[in-house]
Amino acid sequence: MKICGSCGAGNADGNKFCAECGAAFDAGQSGAGTQKQYYDGNAQGAGSRNYGGAGNGYRSGGNVEPEIIYTTVQPRSIPVAIILSIVTCGIYALYWMYSINNEINDLAQDPMAAGGGVVLLLTLVTCGVYGWYWNYKMGEKCDFITQKNSSSGVIFLILSIFGLGLVSLCLMQDTVNRVLQ
Repeated sequence: MKICGSCGAGNADGNKFCAECGAAFDAGQSGAGTQKQYYDGNAQGAGSRNYGGAGNGYRSGGNVEPEIIYTTVQPRSIPVAIILSIVTCGIYALYWMYSINNEINDLAQDPMAAGGGVVLLLTLVTCGVYGWYWNYKMGEKCDFITQKNSSSGVIFLILSIFGLGLVSLCLMQDTVNRVLQ
């Protein structure tokens, strides 16, 4: 079975063109190899969406390896976000927490994660205790999306315990900005 490098659709071995999108197959293309194609919830194409296990967020097959990430996440200026957080007495920091949560979940292709509203609500209801846990989990996701084996979760947790949650948000935003470059 051949997997189209353009749309990810499965095709019979004898096909010279994709039955789904019409893209031409290379002469030596077979079903061997791995293709990672990242997508958001609006992406079209054949194949199942595997949200669990080792194949989280991508379809596999074919022998082409494009790494395409479809996302609506935009970089944010960290100094402007800090100034807005200070000027608004922390209200913008709550919005920033909401936004960065959704952005990191989008980049990590984790649709089952808690949304920004739930995180914000639980943090307020638990007087910040859930925020410590959230900082730890966001650190792990930042390591995942940058493909580094570091301990950002522990760093973010320690910063938030000592009242430096704004620094954690800055580090998270820096990670998002670097991934989007």
